[in-house]
Amino acid sequence: MIRMKSNLTYLKKPDLFKVLNQHQDSFFAVIDEAVREHLPDWVKNSKKVFWLKNPEASKNLATFGEVIGFFLDQGISRSSMLFAIGGGATTDLAGFVAASILRGISWTSVPTTLLAVVDGSIGGKVAVNMPQGKNLVGAFHAPEKVCICYDFLSSLSKVEWDSGKGEVLKYGFLSTKISEMILKRESLELIAHECCEFKQKIVEKDFKEEGERIFLNLGHTLGHAFESNLKIPHGVAVAMGIKYLLKVFSQSELLVEWEKLADSLGISLEETNLSHYPEFSVDKFKSYMLQDKKKNQTSIRLVLLNKVGSCYVQEIKFQDFLKKIEANEDFKS
Repeated sequence: MIRMKSNLTYLKKPDLFKVLNQHQDSFFAVIDEAVREHLPDWVKNSKKVFWLKNPEASKNLATFGEVIGFFLDQGISRSSMLFAIGGGATTDLAGFVAASILRGISWTSVPTTLLAVVDGSIGGKVAVNMPQGKNLVGAFHAPEKVCICYDFLSSLSKVEWDSGKGEVLKYGFLSTKISEMILKRESLELIAHECCEFKQKIVEKDFKEEGERIFLNLGHTLGHAFESNLKIPHGVAVAMGIKYLLKVFSQSELLVEWEKLADSLGISLEETNLSHYPEFSVDKFKSYMLQDKKKNQTSIRLVLLNKVGSCYVQEIKFQDFLKKIEANEDFKS
């Protein structure tokens, strides 16, 4: 089993800019346009930056090819350092570029959203989406460093905050300590810090997802289908994925815990109800799940909950799982 050393570092903006300055000679970057004004002038004007106007829509093989060609034209080399500055879609795309170009170069992740801080920037799972589903083409390529700068979070929109909170809710089910912090309504910065450390410890032990790292996928099997079907932010979809997983498996006591965590985080209960989305199509939902990368020919691996802080993996026949979904009143058209 491959192990990865901790690469997290927590910085304020001035210290982050020093890190960027130290790499001016080897600097290349993929950056979300949304954070352009928060960066040093030399970065804004650099000819070695590929700017993303819509990172989530750009997380595909076509843009991947554009970025590769752009960097090759700009003279990228094996000794270059590629920076990924933005949300999870940005770090996913840039990390996959770093894993692939010149057979792999070093990269640094600089997450600028709550979702990216607690999830996408950590762990080295990098990928692009395909029409058949999310993250179907990618690699394991750990960043040399993850520079977490909470200063970026002050500029987030409500949509981005809500998405991040949905992923934080997941950690509330994985860790009793994080659950207690959420229920005590401690600051999101403190909770996010604990989420980062929690994920990093798991990744250090299980980089290639051969063991307990799979627990980090809690809520994602249904969540990715909700995200695709309803066009909602990833974290909100994950929160819904956990909620409806509990409903499908009739875990009413844990549903109460879900509501407590959601309420403490300020997640809208209404916006996580399927009844809020009249456009929801159970047929499209099931069709998406058929493409889920965690499914083999006849069965699917699900991360399920015993209680807060205790997960397990169960492989069940895919058709049996679909029957459970179809039997739930919430999924009936």
